[in-house]
Amino acid sequence: MKNKTIMTSAIATIAITAIALILGLSQTQSTSAATPQGNNVYVFAEGVNPHATFSFRNGIEVSDFQVFTQTSGLSGTNGRGTQPEFMLVRVPGNTPYLYQAADELLTIGNRGGIDWQYNRFDVRIDLLQAGQPVRSFGYEGCEINSYRIYTDYDKEEAYVTGGKTGFALQDEYKFLCMGETPLNPLLEQSIKDKANQ
Repeated sequence: MKNKTIMTSAIATIAITAIALILGLSQTQSTSAATPQGNNVYVFAEGVNPHATFSFRNGIEVSDFQVFTQTSGLSGTNGRGTQPEFMLVRVPGNTPYLYQAADELLTIGNRGGIDWQYNRFDVRIDLLQAGQPVRSFGYEGCEINSYRIYTDYDKEEAYVTGGKTGFALQDEYKFLCMGETPLNPLLEQSIKDKANQ
């Protein structure tokens, strides 16, 4: 009887271990890292990331952004009669002219049609995929309408570095412009290619 109990216990232990091993292997997920797509730091769906070129009186400044949102203009209810507005968000970085434009807003206040050194600039937003623009927008006569810096945290989908989520300081700029020109670089390239054939 004692041998029968030991044998039954051994068989049960082996069966439970085998079942646990099979279930564990079937639920194991691949741990290989996905190939990063987007700019040099963050992953974007289909690798499309916003890239901005600012044309100030004193020079040109180019920077990647994590967020681009049109708030009026082409995305408005009728697209006519409204001043184009858009928002850009990025982790603070090397944008001295853009910071100076924000500082003028903070120290001098709303511009009300008065031109200072760093207001009334042009902006081109390129949505880049593998370094090539797939959609672009040209904004003319822009000024910063509002600026804030804040900390973003506790979002699984945002600002993952080294496999961990964390705190991210962000610059948020809202722009009001005098004009907007939609650009279609893919169509322009297709027309050039047909002309060259």
